[in-house]
Amino acid sequence: MAIEYQCEKCRDLGYTLQEDKEGYTQAVPCECIKKRHIKEKLERCGLTDSFKKKTFLNFKTDTEHQKQAKLRAMSYCKKFKEEKGSFLLTGKPGTGKTHLGIAMMMQLVNQNVGCRYAEYVSLIMKLKQCCMDPINYNKEIDQYKNCTVLFVDDLLKGQTSEADRKYIYEIINYRYMTEKPIIVSTEKSLDELMDYDAAITSRIIEMCRENIIEFKNVPNMRIAKGV
Repeated sequence: MAIEYQCEKCRDLGYTLQEDKEGYTQAVPCECIKKRHIKEKLERCGLTDSFKKKTFLNFKTDTEHQKQAKLRAMSYCKKFKEEKGSFLLTGKPGTGKTHLGIAMMMQLVNQNVGCRYAEYVSLIMKLKQCCMDPINYNKEIDQYKNCTVLFVDDLLKGQTSEADRKYIYEIINYRYMTEKPIIVSTEKSLDELMDYDAAITSRIIEMCRENIIEFKNVPNMRIAKGV
């Protein structure tokens, strides 16, 4: 029975044998090593396989607003290591906020910047489940507080309670005080965010400064695709 290898080139050894100009054989790292390394880094970021396909390359720019949003996001990534800023994406569902945020994460990972993806509802649920156990709670929240870049997707999605506020405030305030970058996407407008919690919102706005994208008059791309 034939063995199936993930990489037929090196047969999963991680290297190939090649002769140099003098005729000596040497082990040369295979291309699959780099691909595996990138895949492992993305998995540690908390991205699912479907999200890994959301890149700058396939981000739809049907409107001028989307084109400018993409250019600003790409510029943010290019300047990240010098400026280490934050980024806020607001707008209605299906306008490309999550796609653009993931594309930014993917680009930063390729630049060897550590990132962590956190879907807001899931994040809050995980923290609630371990809030009575200080050791597990600190371990869980630490991965959101101390990663190099945190992407909070769909901030304040669905029903939000007063109890939820303390969890997200703890994370945002810690990153604000320690100057750790965040990427945030939300369906809420800036006014709606301020109405929910001015302390949280003002910190996010100050961290993001000029890197705030409001998707206005952009059609729902999911509906357009029939999703």
